[in-house]
Amino acid sequence: MNKRILQVTVAQLISPFSPGAIVDILGESFVTQTAEYWPKRSVLPEIECERLSSRLGVQRLYGPPASENPEDPKSIAVKVARFPAWLFCQTCRRMIKWGPKEEQSAAPVCPHDSGRLVPMRFVVVCRERSHATDVPWVDWVHRVAKDGVACMDATHLRFQQVRGGSQGLSGLEVHCDACQTRRALGDLRADVLTRDGLTCRGIQPWESTWGQCASPLEVLQRGATSFHYSETEAAIDIPSMSGHVLDATDLITQHALFLGLKDTFDQPYAPGLAKAIADDLAAQGHAVDAVAVMDTARGARGDEPDPQHTHGVLLAEEFEAFRAAAHDKADEANFKTRAVTLDLASSDVVERTLASLFDSVILVDRLREVRAALGFKRYRPDARRIPSVTNTGEEASWLPASEGFGEGIFLRLDPKAVEAWASTPGVVARSGKLAEKFSASRFASLLHPFSAQYVALHTLAHTLLREFSFISGYAAASLRERVYCETNGDYGIFIYTTSSDEEGTLGGLVREGEHDRIGTALARAAEHLNWCSNDPVCSESSPQNLDGLNLAACHSCLLASETSCEGSNLLLDRMLLVGNETTEGLLQEVIGAVVRVS
Repeated sequence: MNKRILQVTVAQLISPFSPGAIVDILGESFVTQTAEYWPKRSVLPEIECERLSSRLGVQRLYGPPASENPEDPKSIAVKVARFPAWLFCQTCRRMIKWGPKEEQSAAPVCPHDSGRLVPMRFVVVCRERSHATDVPWVDWVHRVAKDGVACMDATHLRFQQVRGGSQGLSGLEVHCDACQTRRALGDLRADVLTRDGLTCRGIQPWESTWGQCASPLEVLQRGATSFHYSETEAAIDIPSMSGHVLDATDLITQHALFLGLKDTFDQPYAPGLAKAIADDLAAQGHAVDAVAVMDTARGARGDEPDPQHTHGVLLAEEFEAFRAAAHDKADEANFKTRAVTLDLASSDVVERTLASLFDSVILVDRLREVRAALGFKRYRPDARRIPSVTNTGEEASWLPASEGFGEGIFLRLDPKAVEAWASTPGVVARSGKLAEKFSASRFASLLHPFSAQYVALHTLAHTLLREFSFISGYAAASLRERVYCETNGDYGIFIYTTSSDEEGTLGGLVREGEHDRIGTALARAAEHLNWCSNDPVCSESSPQNLDGLNLAACHSCLLASETSCEGSNLLLDRMLLVGNETTEGLLQEVIGAVVRVS
């Protein structure tokens, strides 16, 4: 097999093209393999972020290999697998299964007429265990063969239109030229596959040996969102903060010696290691004994970290860093911050109104973010998670990750103002509609715990993503959000951008946070929320989107790119911010002040 070079950035191999995801390049379709198939770790760059690795229960983070000259024969690359392997010719419509032996140093062409081969549109996935493979076209077509026909020919299939057929799937068919058996794609449904006795083979696209699964199959278009639910976790590189945001378990699990104890707690020297951890924490003023350390290590042995708990603790630590930055106590090389104050006594009515809602604004001139790929799921969010790398236990445990350098704007909201707003009857009633949907949603495990405060902050973050993309010089897809919404009154939004270049970004985003610009940006964002081109349909929407987890939110006003949103574009409602006849909006006074001034 000849080597082909397909270029994507290092960061894209963590998100969105993390292990298990489909990568479309120039009309060809591939899938990224899990990281145990990547080059040896000795040639992968190690990424230091002890706060993130300890939270995720691994000892190392490694980045994908990078190459300045991919054409160099000595360059190191991550291998991908062609998926789907079944292709069809756009000229003669013949279907061909393209295996590793057929791979050449160019895009595949039809051996019959040199026409371009393109991937089939459909694949099948396991409903329960996140497997995926090609549609078993040969078996599926010949299941309807006439009695006495025992053809299982895989070399004479054609994907073609039915003569005089409709424009839908029923108007397309797969035809076997050898036995003249044909079957319309309208029959390519999960219930038909089950009736035909076709079940999951327990493999991923890059695997060849069948596993033990036999779960029901589901037919998906290869570009479907449900083909790949990526699970990643990110952490902003912050100075060491005091431990008062952490409980005893958190203090133990983030200790530098804990990973070693977790893997060896049944060894004779484990109690001594547990005592060393307890003594170190005691010296820092935390009452933790060796028994608690041993119990925590025993409970963590072999368990996956709870994603929501891990994410919550990472955010709590970062919020503490932003709180300290407001007093100039959190500055370091990869976390360069400045505080901006909105004046409550300002003569400008808009700034005065904004100051009553926003406690502080922190400009981060330089930041470092590390993002790790945990794994993925297929078909539904509660399916079994496939880890992004299988750690055998023979070596130090690790996860694939990437790092980026950039800038951002953090806005902290006044907790008293937010709590007072959230307790009003209109807000309670309106948010209750989403709360009911959330409690029954299959996506609940992937999202932040529900609250009216979170929906409002998440919606505000999306509004600011749009506003800053208009004025900062960065594309909307290059901006990201982090929403801080905890029960102890930590309410904040961080809008930031990063680049894989160690020099970071150009400062266009943080410039919009300067005192002479931030008020205008916030006021304009609030004003834009007040009207959507899809109104009144948008503003009067019932619970919509996946599992009904959005209210007034659409592509014209709020929805952001997949790379920007941490919450899958769910739990959004602009009416909680702008208000209506029955609901008081969190930004209602700001909008009123803007209207009066204009």
